[in-house]
Amino acid sequence: MKVLWTAFAESQLEGIYDYIQVKNQQAAADIYNDILDESAMLAHFPRMAPIEPLLSEFPEVYRSLVVRRNYKVVYYIENETIVYVVSVFDCRQAPQKLKDNINIRTKN
Repeated sequence: MKVLWTAFAESQLEGIYDYIQVKNQQAAADIYNDILDESAMLAHFPRMAPIEPLLSEFPEVYRSLVVRRNYKVVYYIENETIVYVVSVFDCRQAPQKLKDNINIRTKN
């Protein structure tokens, strides 16, 4: 399967890196690379992450892959051929923000 990142998810990943690198550039690079490495595994194991219950009201079946306990890579599978990564969510934020992010994505 092919793994494609939306522009929104890419910008979130860049934002995570930018935020952390102010204090620790090596930690920022490590987290950034861990998120990319874990999400790359979705090409071979697209159903490895559980369905995200917070997003059950949306038409797509969203799944959330937890990376380093604090980040969720949120994605859905389209036509059994493409995995779309739509969000990288910091789990320390309010869960409503995840829903809001997906709402914004579906309206564009």
